[in-house]
Amino acid sequence: MHMAKGKKPHPRKTETTMKESASLILDPYLYLGPCSAASSSFVSSVGITHILSIGSTPTTHFPNVVYERIPLIDSPTSSLLHAANRAAIFLDSVEAAGGKVLVHCSAAISRSPAVVAAYLVIRKRMSLKQALGRILQTRPSTSPNRGFMVQLNEIELEHLGALSLGLDELPRRKEERLALFVDVAENNGGTALALC
Repeated sequence: MHMAKGKKPHPRKTETTMKESASLILDPYLYLGPCSAASSSFVSSVGITHILSIGSTPTTHFPNVVYERIPLIDSPTSSLLHAANRAAIFLDSVEAAGGKVLVHCSAAISRSPAVVAAYLVIRKRMSLKQALGRILQTRPSTSPNRGFMVQLNEIELEHLGALSLGLDELPRRKEERLALFVDVAENNGGTALALC
């Protein structure tokens, strides 16, 4: 497709590209994205050594990549804690081995972001607000389902003894979700959350 000089790509194309790509959550080893991010170009260019599939399985397997799948249905009644504890063990082993991991579910909106947020609270001692803020900073479409949010609050209370967010549900509108975490973005080196 030829584009006239000075014209910007259609915004939907940019949003689609963002949704299909993976985001670096913890430098240098933890990436989060949809199942479609488990492509040969991404895996080889970034040097992915491990793939953690939350509920969905990538269609392609790559040599020399270690795979782990944790079943989790995107339902408010699914047990996030069980999945998060299993994921933490796997992610700890990746970090200890000096590897790089892609954590994904189908769309990287609810399941895999909730599991990664739980990992950041449990293992990295981040508040839930810091954890979700870090994820939303690079993946603005993130919105764990209501049941996962309730469980994330419980995980934070159990592991950190306080609630930093205290919401049972994130706002549906992306701009309202991102506005909740502006202060987190400012504390992460001044990078503002993209409201576009």
